[in-house]
Amino acid sequence: MPLTVMQAMAAVEGFSIKGSRAQRNNNPGNLDFVSWMAAYGAKLETIPHGFNEAPRFAAFPSPEQGWDAMRALLSDDYCGLSVTEALNKWAPPVENQTNVYIATVCKLTGLAPDATLTTELLE
Repeated sequence: MPLTVMQAMAAVEGFSIKGSRAQRNNNPGNLDFVSWMAAYGAKLETIPHGFNEAPRFAAFPSPEQGWDAMRALLSDDYCGLSVTEALNKWAPPVENQTNVYIATVCKLTGLAPDATLTTELLE
């Protein structure tokens, strides 16, 4: 059974990997922290001692709140874009292997790269 777009994106972000940054932060989309996320209980992540990372991402109190924030952002700013357009915006090539991200999401969802994102495809 194919995954939803959100599930596929969370898989690429490593949300199911024990101890991953996405999992530690209850942040399935690895969303960068911005102030509007406080409505979902988010704060700027704290980095565990010994990790060589700079705080950047949102940390949510629960996975459900992380999913809710991801859904809100995708619904508001990404619906109507093609999968390729959306993932180039979400995971820009200047800091990601976006072509691999797109190919993986398409494989996991069964969508074509030129498929248009809709709220129905998100979840």
